Amino acid sequence: MFKVSIKAFVIFVCFMSVFTHAQSNQPAQRIIALAPHAVELVYLLGAGDRIVGTTEYADYPIEAKQIPRIGGYSGIQIERVLELKPDLIIAWKSGNKDEDIKKMQSLGLPVYLSITKSLDDIPKELRSLGKLLGLEKIAKTKADEFNAKLTEIRKANSQKKPLKVFNQLWSEPLRAMAAGSWINELVTACGGVNIFNDSGLDYPQVSIETVLLNQPDVIVIPSHHGSKTEAGDIWHKWPEIPAVKNNHIFFINGDIVHRFSARILLGMAEMCDQFDTVRALK
Repeated sequence: MFKVSIKAFVIFVCFMSVFTHAQSNQPAQRIIALAPHAVELVYLLGAGDRIVGTTEYADYPIEAKQIPRIGGYSGIQIERVLELKPDLIIAWKSGNKDEDIKKMQSLGLPVYLSITKSLDDIPKELRSLGKLLGLEKIAKTKADEFNAKLTEIRKANSQKKPLKVFNQLWSEPLRAMAAGSWINELVTACGGVNIFNDSGLDYPQVSIETVLLNQPDVIVIPSHHGSKTEAGDIWHKWPEIPAVKNNHIFFINGDIVHRFSARILLGMAEMCDQFDTVRALK
């Protein structure tokens, strides 16, 4: 019983310290970033050294690998959050457990919710974080740079010949990134047409038969989900698919194109270049 009381007391002291700090309305100096993309954006703004805690898979830039881990997709260690005394917690609405977010909010912790759903949300997120970090000027610069590059890529590919694309997420079970997924923005911006074009679907499980029926010109696979050989070899049995026949199975770095960070434009440009390779041979 005594041990429980001491533990509760320590948590209370940590909470009061965090709560008091959070009321100062000063630029955040002790940040907990609960998603890899949040870590990348904070570093982009030049404040990576303020991050005191993060989650698994936050590995960019390389310095981020040294940040203490306080959880991952399975959940966040709330006690550890309190011990770190953050004055800003960047939580990801789509990636962190709802119960963890609600728990931190109920404790009065300074939680900022990252609710990114499209590419156009990234510069908005940069400006919001810039305000919280007292870095509005650099945030505006980075946001403007992102918008300019995004506009340039969209414009450069807007009139190109459409290609039928199968955007594969997993191989076992076979799962697609359909038209309802935000990642589909990259495909359409590069002049691709998703063969799973139902905007009501995000990441449906699909059949090889359906892919065969739709005859995609291109198959795109994220390289961080299993080995390239393992993910792509399933298609060698189906040479009647144009993408397979012409060896137009492309692997994109999933750590780039699946994160709402500024690096996604690198993956987008790479995807557009790959599509151009296909067009040149048609």
